[in-house]
Amino acid sequence: MPSDGGRIGQLVSHVRVRMTRDVARLRVGGRELVDLRQGSQLTLPLWAAERVWDEGLAEPIEGVIDLSKLTQLAWRERRSAVELVELTERFYYTAASALAGLRERDPVTHKAFLESYQDIVSIRLAKILGFAARRLDPSLIKNMTEEEKELYTHVRAVVESWLESIGLGVK
Repeated sequence: MPSDGGRIGQLVSHVRVRMTRDVARLRVGGRELVDLRQGSQLTLPLWAAERVWDEGLAEPIEGVIDLSKLTQLAWRERRSAVELVELTERFYYTAASALAGLRERDPVTHKAFLESYQDIVSIRLAKILGFAARRLDPSLIKNMTEEEKELYTHVRAVVESWLESIGLGVK
């Protein structure tokens, strides 16, 4: 349920990339970059970085989620019965992008990635719903991503409204 503003915010945020080959001239984000060498690093808006990744010109330096990392996160999330495990700032966006890329490139890894991703989402969703049922103040909840904070705000409002309708609202 991320807002369009949240998605736009992610796309204009900046990420570091490493060039995977020499490029004489590259035009991205209204800038013209010249004489880029393999191994050189630059910072680009996420939307521009995705374009150079898709072209095979660069690779992300940070924030990449592979199956191994995702499986480890799922394991940690299962073991933490009450608290949310810390995720990277753009976790959902990065995981969804990786999942989409795997669909055609590697169907076997795609299936395993999807299962781990779904595990993480359903475990975190159950925890967030529990927080909303207990009407916890969002500032007391650690490690929620921006998307989860937005979800929590909506769910908590629904819970509050329902409790009010059955006579259990806070007066």
